[in-house]
Amino acid sequence: MLETAMFLVTILTLALAAWALIDCALRPAAAFPAVDRQTKPAWLIFLAIAAVVIFIFGGISLLGMGGVVLSVYYLVDVRTKVLAITRR
Repeated sequence: MLETAMFLVTILTLALAAWALIDCALRPAAAFPAVDRQTKPAWLIFLAIAAVVIFIFGGISLLGMGGVVLSVYYLVDVRTKVLAITRR
């Protein structure tokens, strides 16, 4: 039962990281410096590393939680600011 729950959490956190990575890849590169954030290639590298770490160590491990936090930060902060500037 516990193994199944941990597997589901890992799958969900991996899906979250993949969503952030795909979303970042689809945004225009010029919007990232315009909202005073790192460049698009930097975010792609950060999010790819986060997805790999979650895949290897799981979403509940200490390293995996770092990947989850990074993915959530991108989706909540960076993505919303990039969307605000590109939808004008």
